[in-house]
Amino acid sequence: MKPHPHILIFDPRTRGHHLSWLRYMTEDFLSAGFRVTWAVDLRKDSKEIIYSELFDLIDSVSITSVFDESGIWKDGSKIRSLAQCFIESGANEIMINLDEIASNCMRFAAFGIYPPKILQGKINGFYFRPRFLEAPFFPPGNIIKSIGFKTLFDNKWFKNVYLLDEYMIKDFIGKYKRYKSRIYFLPDPWGGEFTHSSEEAKVKLGISTERFVFLNYGIGDKRKGLHLVIRAMLQATSDSKWFLLCAGEVGKNREIVYGLNELQSRGAVKVINRYISSDEEKMCFSASDVVLLPYIKHFGSSGVCSLAAAAGKMVIASNEGLVGKRVNEHNLGIFFKSGDVQDLKNSMSKASLLSKSDKKQFEESAIRYSKLCSREAFSKALLLPFLHCQRS
Repeated sequence: MKPHPHILIFDPRTRGHHLSWLRYMTEDFLSAGFRVTWAVDLRKDSKEIIYSELFDLIDSVSITSVFDESGIWKDGSKIRSLAQCFIESGANEIMINLDEIASNCMRFAAFGIYPPKILQGKINGFYFRPRFLEAPFFPPGNIIKSIGFKTLFDNKWFKNVYLLDEYMIKDFIGKYKRYKSRIYFLPDPWGGEFTHSSEEAKVKLGISTERFVFLNYGIGDKRKGLHLVIRAMLQATSDSKWFLLCAGEVGKNREIVYGLNELQSRGAVKVINRYISSDEEKMCFSASDVVLLPYIKHFGSSGVCSLAAAAGKMVIASNEGLVGKRVNEHNLGIFFKSGDVQDLKNSMSKASLLSKSDKKQFEESAIRYSKLCSREAFSKALLLPFLHCQRS
């Protein structure tokens, strides 16, 4: 039986899902007996967030910075920083979000230019947005990426690759059977406990228990559709019980800033415009009646959808992409025509008027779906190729 490897987890970001995933992967590798080193952003603000959110793991891992003392990538670029961190750590393998490096690596590989040699056969990665796999011929740049991807795989630069799209992976394996043993599905996980009732959470957040709360969670920008939510909320009547809980860093788009200010003047929104801790995250989902997923041309998975399911909350989602497929297949909520404010408003109205029995059905569907993306499901999928290798 081979000894457990030493894993370098490379993640230079702290926004969105990044720290949650860093925690989950670290916990799972440590529990399986692996050594873990983090390559992360240790500049002042990011370091404070990491050490605050992951304080209980700090003493169990080694940590190195992806940036040098002047605050730029070690050795001048992200891929070279990865190689340098790998050398410094003494790790045997790497785990990385492939969205960080894949596009450039594939473009270069298509023309015979490869990453630093020391990384060959050491890269394990999960891929949130492999757009070229869904549309390999358009736009034209995807042709180059497709060629580069095959080149990297055939030359064994990638050891194992995880996709978060259960529909795409079936098509992919069907087309590229020779890669089957190195491609895995990884669910988009949620973690923690939702211990507060909706009423308790609303009180703790300073929201009236009489209000019907729509949660917009995560980075607030136009790509995520926050401007559509604001437009729909502004059209609500003055006596409406609708209330928007906007939790996460909000972009500086004028329409969004103005709209939130207007809703605040009406007492119809609470904005938490900063990084949201894991405890605050659970509070926000518990307080919500409906979770909004109004993404525009969103490609890939949604951790917010997984969290909503875990909290037993229905969603309102745009009718496109992977998120739309999941909401439809698993009966997680209501659709609206992507980008259509009036249809979004109608869906919000429909959700706020649902009967108790209809709400219960969505809650039960959400809980069933949450088991497919639980921490247990994630851990099993993450460790599968590593434990299989250990037994062979």
